[in-house]
Amino acid sequence: ERRNKQTMGQKREQTIEVEFTEADKECLVRLVKELAAKGAEGDKGDFKAWLKATQKGAMKTKLDPAKHEWSTLSDFVLHLVAGKGEGKWAPVARRHLGWSRWAQRRDEWTRWQNDQNEHERPKTGPWSLVGRTASHANYEEQYAKLPSYNEHWARSKKQRPPRWSQEKGTPPEMLGVDCEMCETDQDPRALVGVSVVNEKGIVLLKTLVKPPGKIVDYKTTITGLTAKDFKGITTTLADVQAKLREFVKPQTILVGHGLVHDLRALKFDHLPVIDTAMLFSYKKLPRSTPGLADLCKRLLDESMRAEGTHDSVEDAKMALELAKWEAKNGPTGELEPPEHKVDPKDLVKLFVHRIPRGTDVDDIKGMFSKVNGTIGVDHVGSIVAVKGKFLGPKTKKDPASKAMTSAYVEFESVEKCNMAFKSLRGANGTDALGLPQKSVKMVVGYEAKKPEKEKKKPTAKPTASNGDSGLPDDLSKMTVVKLKEELKSRGLDLKGLKADLVARLQAAIGTGDGGGFSSPDDNDSDSDAPLASLAPKETMTVMVRKMAAHEGRAIGTKDKSAKDVASPGKRKPVDGEKPKRKVGRPSRRARLAAKGIIEEPK
Repeated sequence: ERRNKQTMGQKREQTIEVEFTEADKECLVRLVKELAAKGAEGDKGDFKAWLKATQKGAMKTKLDPAKHEWSTLSDFVLHLVAGKGEGKWAPVARRHLGWSRWAQRRDEWTRWQNDQNEHERPKTGPWSLVGRTASHANYEEQYAKLPSYNEHWARSKKQRPPRWSQEKGTPPEMLGVDCEMCETDQDPRALVGVSVVNEKGIVLLKTLVKPPGKIVDYKTTITGLTAKDFKGITTTLADVQAKLREFVKPQTILVGHGLVHDLRALKFDHLPVIDTAMLFSYKKLPRSTPGLADLCKRLLDESMRAEGTHDSVEDAKMALELAKWEAKNGPTGELEPPEHKVDPKDLVKLFVHRIPRGTDVDDIKGMFSKVNGTIGVDHVGSIVAVKGKFLGPKTKKDPASKAMTSAYVEFESVEKCNMAFKSLRGANGTDALGLPQKSVKMVVGYEAKKPEKEKKKPTAKPTASNGDSGLPDDLSKMTVVKLKEELKSRGLDLKGLKADLVARLQAAIGTGDGGGFSSPDDNDSDSDAPLASLAPKETMTVMVRKMAAHEGRAIGTKDKSAKDVASPGKRKPVDGEKPKRKVGRPSRRARLAAKGIIEEPK
């Protein structure tokens, strides 16, 4: 049978012949993308130049490898390998080809495992947890598709499914794994420490790792590590991978809580695995992942992280103990969600996340300015502070970088904080814990105008006023509908936020009054305004979240099931009594009209 054939090792990959078939289309797409990213060039140039020289029609300009035939991609790779870049690009091609051959054989093993009769599959013990992990909705994406075809990745020497060990009579061996990660200028989750323990609690490996590149964030509040901890550290990622290949055997099960993050940091591909985060869930919070500390406290009656920082040995041991407990006593049903207690000091804050690094503090404040059109009522004046890492101007904004950060916006009181969140214009939703959050458009590129001392202004020539055109002096007081009508009558663009519409109409009228916006040449601008701004340049979507569900009340099943509980004053209809007709909620347009925001619908 095919399962008896030896899996191709990574060393043997470097000796295989570089040749492709139609079945290698996916492999070729990955390979060409990597070659293009590395700037691979042959006698006819890079991929773009090669297409122009060899292809016809529209195919000359299609730079996405997936849109080309496999034969076209194969010709490009063979053209590179046969030319001057043979010594440089042939190993890259062999790496991708070898991974594809290995993945095909692993898929055959997986199909063989899935063919096992239901009555033969273990219902308890470690192998049952492997099966439960594999049946999780996110398993295929997270564990079966680890990108070990990439450079610097390693795979265990021999991977076999549980059925193989069962038929061989080989008992499973569980190893707990946990890692410490930091951020470098090359990797946002670079490995800096790893611990491996066995079922007896013996530490097989505990070491700090010197990551490639420069460390920009040690994440000290989580890891407890600082720069002095890495003096004299010479252990590399490759050294750790070599140690893991020694420990891991076909019957070895790697265990961890959110293990996929550890494997990605280790750049190590192995199956089977047990992810304890996939074995447990909270009632009515399907997107929430139970924390390891909470699970250990409930199920094992063990407390974790007494010192307050993350300890990889402790986490590896506790994840292993949790797996052993579940293997013996499981499966555990859905757990009641923990109470989300918030420090009263944090109730005056809103959490803003998914913002690019280098974002200016004034841009974050601008979300709470009525001038920008992102909020119904101006709340900039009630903001006390904006705190966060990697914000401008200390951190320079890099348009090419995808690195994100977050910030806390602190208000004068809980009431003003809640009102500011309520006034924000954006799609309502909840996070994984059920906390309210909104998707908000943040205007980028506003420049806060500094207050200036009063100066005597020379008498100026009279200019046209908005009154001459039948419009108010302050255009920002006009509704969006009115603004669009005026712009449409002038044949101008109607797209953008209210701030864009006001600026566009003001420019068309040609008056000196900015309609609520500061002009660079206007020395008499209102210095009392919390955020006088120039015209917006762009917008981006960020997430704004409250720190508590209902003014600090703990969340959980009460909040989630509140809609299912009858109101205290609600009376059930008596037998024979006709229930009162429910009055439908007015349309959004009718509600806005009632508030005077838009005109009454006809």
